[in-house]
Amino acid sequence: MSDNPIIPPSQENFVDADNVVGVGEEEVHDIPDDIGNVVGGEEDEVHEVLPCIANAKKKPRVLFEKNKKPKSSTALVIQDKITKIAESAASFTSMKQGEVTIKEVMDMVLECGAVHGSNEHDIATQLFVKKDQREMFKTLPKEFRFNWLKRIYNDKYGN
Repeated sequence: MSDNPIIPPSQENFVDADNVVGVGEEEVHDIPDDIGNVVGGEEDEVHEVLPCIANAKKKPRVLFEKNKKPKSSTALVIQDKITKIAESAASFTSMKQGEVTIKEVMDMVLECGAVHGSNEHDIATQLFVKKDQREMFKTLPKEFRFNWLKRIYNDKYGN
């Protein structure tokens, strides 16, 4: 029993770490001969023996390697996303290259018979700022383009 009432009786016999010989040194344990041998043409799993300290009361443990999931699943997800982004960028570039520019459409306006300063040319400059209007104009046959511009002008200004 301890004279000190604070220290419980179970901790009376403690080891002073400063006076113990071999502190910090690892004990060497023999590994059984059958570990690591080839049995039936296959190697056993690799075992890791944890070192134990000279004054420790625990026995050394042998850890078996756990079968881990392959890390490729995350890599596959990332690769899939990058592929989708690349395809999206490629399709966006091809769509952008397929666009009708304002200059091209205004050249078509002149070819269909609208003269600079005419009502048809004026309405074209207002309409073809928008991409969908340029695309619509391009889909029309050449014979109908001038009449379409004239009709749009009349609808807007009522002449």
